[in-house]
Amino acid sequence: MMNFLLTLLLTFILVSLGLWVFLRLGAPVYRPDKNNIITLLELVLAGNATENDWHVFMGIPLRHCEHLRLIQQRCSDLAETEYIGESSATLFTQKGTQALEQILEELKHQDLDQ
Repeated sequence: MMNFLLTLLLTFILVSLGLWVFLRLGAPVYRPDKNNIITLLELVLAGNATENDWHVFMGIPLRHCEHLRLIQQRCSDLAETEYIGESSATLFTQKGTQALEQILEELKHQDLDQ
């Protein structure tokens, strides 16, 4: 009986300690900044980005910067009509690639407070 109570107490302490550590550390957060998005767009234009790279960019919420969220929305709108995936050397059609180049240049010249 004593072993059971000791085991129960140690398990409770271990689980409590684990919960405390996880609550203190919090969930991991991925917040892409301007440079991350510039790098992604350059990889896409060079034909070195994967479909997964693009889908992660499209799927992550960018609530921390309105301008980056608008860039993401423009890219999403572009992907609706010009995205072709890995079935070719690049992820986008020629028209899509040109539009991404324009978005990239605009992003490079934006002064974002981050």
